[in-house]
Amino acid sequence: MKPLPRARIGSRAVALVAALVAALLAACTPGDPPAASSPSATAEAPPATRVTAPPLADFCPVAMPRSWQDAIRDSRLPQEPGEKWAALTPAPDGRSAFATVQRGGSMTLVWQEKDGRRREVATMPDMFTFPLWGVFDGRWLVYARSSLMRAAPHGGGGSELFAWDSESGTAPRQVLGTADLLFRPPLRDGKLAVTRILAEDRNELTLHDLAAGTVRTVATGPVGGVGFHGADLLWFDRATGRLNAIGPDGKAGSAPQPSPGPDTTVDVTTDGRTTAWVSRDERALTVWRPDWAAPVRVFRVTPPPATAAATSLPPGTRPPTVDPFHTVATPTAVGDLVIFQYHLGWYVADLRTGSYVRLTADHAHAVVSGEALLVDPDNNSDPAQQHAYSLLRPDRLPPLPPCP
Repeated sequence: MKPLPRARIGSRAVALVAALVAALLAACTPGDPPAASSPSATAEAPPATRVTAPPLADFCPVAMPRSWQDAIRDSRLPQEPGEKWAALTPAPDGRSAFATVQRGGSMTLVWQEKDGRRREVATMPDMFTFPLWGVFDGRWLVYARSSLMRAAPHGGGGSELFAWDSESGTAPRQVLGTADLLFRPPLRDGKLAVTRILAEDRNELTLHDLAAGTVRTVATGPVGGVGFHGADLLWFDRATGRLNAIGPDGKAGSAPQPSPGPDTTVDVTTDGRTTAWVSRDERALTVWRPDWAAPVRVFRVTPPPATAAATSLPPGTRPPTVDPFHTVATPTAVGDLVIFQYHLGWYVADLRTGSYVRLTADHAHAVVSGEALLVDPDNNSDPAQQHAYSLLRPDRLPPLPPCP
């Protein structure tokens, strides 16, 4: 099969992302790998930015509008009978996605278009070796592969990184051996930013050039959120509380400000226009744009009322009524939206209206890449169930209802 033509792309980190519009430009004959969508499929309304001023107060929860429900239902990816899916990542332009497909005794990593056409990327050697997550920039796919049954060092709990070049179509090659990674690394134009855990609150940030096969160390220390702002690589230093930037020439760049401050956050995301961060206690999400006078709180976990049992606990002890899993995590800026996870579900905050909505049920699966969202809004806690995934562009959705 001839390879998919290279697309101009953007990228997104688990915690920090820059979003750019991408397009697949060429068509293939029947049986070829995924190609660009038909003109009728691409005639979508362009995203409309309506944010003229920051919200005047904390965001409020609203019910999901019918238009959003219809968009999720109508964007389901087709599956073949008898196969089980585990979504990996969408393409940044929202026209295709990667998933692990299990059928019988085999497990295959596939690249699938919305119309059902797919291309096989790799077959797993056994049912205990599988991709954990992936990132795709329009040409390069990088995924972490883990095995629970292979001999050491593969059985140590870490993951191995593999890269696949969709342009050449050759077999995936290993980029990094077994290692503990801080989060899903951002990828842009074949540049992969990997954050390895060295010790407690000490990490190493390296930049891999997949085409050249080179790697260089960018920073070592309490490195937090990592992502791209254009061609610049950004990272958050928890010790200084600042976002740092370095250009492709290795010189210091300009990072979006303001910075949250030292020891105030555990996760930061920015697309160069919207910056959002999670508080150090993981109980609040704050958002800011350069033309706003001050940041605005998007989401805050309300602590339970004090009880007699709680007040009698020793200082520093967590009351038994507080669920340690009720935390905010993995925010991602997508145009005028911020997608984040709270407790067991996924939420979307709309900067146009100052409101947010719950996107999924408990134990659901959602992955954001560029301007694309790959989501199974239903409960995923039962692996025996057949799960259906939706692939959509959240920035194409109409604004959420405003706060009452």
